[in-house]
Amino acid sequence: MRKGLVGMISMMLTFSLLLAGCGGNQGETPGTNAVDGKGADASKLKTVQEGKFMFALSGMAKPYNYTDGDNKLIGFDVDVAMEISKRLGLEGVAVQTPWGSILQGLNAGKYDAIIGGMSITEERQKQVDFSKPYLLQQAVMFVNEKNSSGIKSKDDLKGKTVGVVTASTYKDFALELVGPDGKVKEYETDLFALQELKNEGRIDVVITDLGVGMDAVKNGKLPAIAIGDPLFVDECGIPVQKGNQELLDAINKALDEMKEDGTYLEISKKWFNKDMLSKS
Repeated sequence: MRKGLVGMISMMLTFSLLLAGCGGNQGETPGTNAVDGKGADASKLKTVQEGKFMFALSGMAKPYNYTDGDNKLIGFDVDVAMEISKRLGLEGVAVQTPWGSILQGLNAGKYDAIIGGMSITEERQKQVDFSKPYLLQQAVMFVNEKNSSGIKSKDDLKGKTVGVVTASTYKDFALELVGPDGKVKEYETDLFALQELKNEGRIDVVITDLGVGMDAVKNGKLPAIAIGDPLFVDECGIPVQKGNQELLDAINKALDEMKEDGTYLEISKKWFNKDMLSKS
């Protein structure tokens, strides 16, 4: 009887030790992503879906974000977003959304952030909180290669018809330049606007990002050229819902680390062969 009891106690102790050894890496908090010993505690981050970082983009701004032949979202923004997700200890999930309603979707809680080249403006800062800039975009003018309107600089836009992407910073800028006799037409994508340049007379010029425009002209074989100096440079950030400070801090920390360890530059050169935070 005594011998059986001793044996039972021994078995119980052995089983307890085995259980203690099955708890994973000791000292690592569940939900914490260790990237070179760093990372955010995902359990403290307020996200739409537990364990996921859902980021929105239009999917219509090649090479920043677009769909490939397999209908998979790829591009500079997607790579940046996925790297941030990894450093947050969350699964990155891209959500394709029309640009015109993308801010409304964020504030409605449909996703956690927008990583799609959104310019930081005072008006938008009233609605959302922005991260540090993760991208600089140069606004330029594109015209039909024949340029029958004779446009050489922004001073030539008075009375002209300008095409821009809907809900973009280009719209307000264009409205000031065309004056009361001019017109600004909005399009769902930059590509749609640039395609209008094929038929002279519909629009005189398109104002868009240099990278997007050059890619569209090259791959779409459009009869368009960029003219003049950059009209302005937009600082683009990553907006989150107002008050979600923990998530915003974690995103900023991830961006800082990406810049410091060279990951950001690697992604930039992959898509543009330059540092997308440099004005040169």
